[in-house]
Amino acid sequence: MRILVYGAGAVGGFFGGLLANAGMDVHFVARGAQLDAMRTRGITIDSHALGKIVVPRISVFASARDAGAADLVLVCVKTHQLPAVLDDLATAIGERTVIVPLQNGVEADEQLRARFSNSAVLAAVVYVGATVEEPGVISHVAAGKIGIGAIREDDAVTLAAVRDALATTGQPVHISNDIQRERWHKLMWNAAFNPVSAITGRGPVELLHQQNTRALIVRIMGEVLDVGRASGVDLRPEDIDEQIGWTERSVGLKTSTMVDRERGRTMETEGLIGVIVRKGRAVGVSTPCSEVVYVLLTAIDERQRS
Repeated sequence: MRILVYGAGAVGGFFGGLLANAGMDVHFVARGAQLDAMRTRGITIDSHALGKIVVPRISVFASARDAGAADLVLVCVKTHQLPAVLDDLATAIGERTVIVPLQNGVEADEQLRARFSNSAVLAAVVYVGATVEEPGVISHVAAGKIGIGAIREDDAVTLAAVRDALATTGQPVHISNDIQRERWHKLMWNAAFNPVSAITGRGPVELLHQQNTRALIVRIMGEVLDVGRASGVDLRPEDIDEQIGWTERSVGLKTSTMVDRERGRTMETEGLIGVIVRKGRAVGVSTPCSEVVYVLLTAIDERQRS
């Protein structure tokens, strides 16, 4: 199986690096300093759980056109970057290519399926505490795991092969019986904690220690619950309690959106909170807290870009 990892940031660098370390036929598309570092020094994963893993020789390109066709494409760019890479991505995708977006949010597979309707597009949910510490170096502080599932029945035949390929990373990979629930369950946390932490500059545990921000977090989660259920997703009130419970024990945790703001990068505003506002309007569910947070985060994002 020839694998293309499109996007070599934290997620792509971590899982792609582990695939390469396992001897899989892996090729990367990277940009800028990350591309230069991977060409000269390969990739290093500095993991609390796995130790230091160095893959000194990496097949990496500036575009999918240069990388060539692939059997499996892992799309690991940020949610807001996806539309801009579809044309380049198309050069590596054939009718038998399987596409798996390893991203936040719940919309990537919809966008990919609309563009590549003849290819198998799986839905996925990914958990990994990883950041790009410096070009070519991925810091990994929390367990990585992936769930995959098929939205279209015809795509289900590819699940086992993709699971087996991804499992060579040594990280847990499972086939989900309800991938929509798993993705929205994660979005419930991301939609609440990521934007509010980026706006306030406070980590998730700090937000829960303040009565007003804790109440806001719970309200946003409730709006995700309502929008999800109205969209046919099996979310439950106890999911909110579960998310709050494990977060309270996660001292030192920082959200990716908070890190993006600190480093002056474009934030995943549309994919993490804008999606709740848009889908809420589509199904007739009011999302007042999400709308206010969305407006504030959008204003911050626009200022950072300018």
